Amino acid sequence: MHILIYPKLNIFLKIIGFQAGFHQLQSRFVLAQGGLYDEMYISTSNAFALKGDFGCALEDNLIYKAKCALEHYLHKHNKPTKALDSIKVEVLKRIPKGAGLGGGSGNAGAFLKAINTFLSLGLTQNALLDIAKGVGADVAFFASGVQSANVRGRGEIIESTNTESANETSLDYEIYTPSVFCDTKKVYQYYADSIKANKRAYSEPVKDWFKLSSKALLEQHKDRAEMNDLFLSALKAYPALLDVARNLGQEWYFSGSGSSFFRLKKA
Repeated sequence: MHILIYPKLNIFLKIIGFQAGFHQLQSRFVLAQGGLYDEMYISTSNAFALKGDFGCALEDNLIYKAKCALEHYLHKHNKPTKALDSIKVEVLKRIPKGAGLGGGSGNAGAFLKAINTFLSLGLTQNALLDIAKGVGADVAFFASGVQSANVRGRGEIIESTNTESANETSLDYEIYTPSVFCDTKKVYQYYADSIKANKRAYSEPVKDWFKLSSKALLEQHKDRAEMNDLFLSALKAYPALLDVARNLGQEWYFSGSGSSFFRLKKA
């Protein structure tokens, strides 16, 4: 089985509070279906194998965590798990790490969705999403198979916008990723520190934004800091991003915790 895994962009990202140990988000996730993507190959093998330029130990890899979470779910529901130990997963990595594009989450979500078909597990969409939520906040979006969604909570509450706008899934994006690796935990820590120091406050909910198309959001809101609550914290954590932002100009937006910028592709 061969799967293409596209990067995720945050059209906007608002942090509206902190609950049960996690920041609570409102965001619009979209898949940027262009020339940048990872490729995943799934095949049978004598033993479980995971290959790719992941840059982390096996136990820290989100695909491996997804496999373990799936095993746990199957065992809990008295379903066989042996087949999971007879697959080989190989990923050709192109989506850069530390770029705010959901590369690792995309791999894990795509794996769950694909392996359900590959092994004929017969898991429902809700079951897949429940498993994905335990692996990582953004994994559920990729496991859902939707191309555009309004997202809440930690990123695990997904409401598809694929059918709300005829143009939503046909938008083309340009992505620029500078040679700056952004550690998500570090950026969030800078954000949390600014909240504790009363230098900023959590955002008010922006439910009206959920009703707008991604194109309308980008056309109506030009301020990066307004569109992404993590932008200023990323600049503090990685000052080199300031020059990147200045050189790109105001039409480029910031995705997630960075370091990637994006814009609608010009005709």
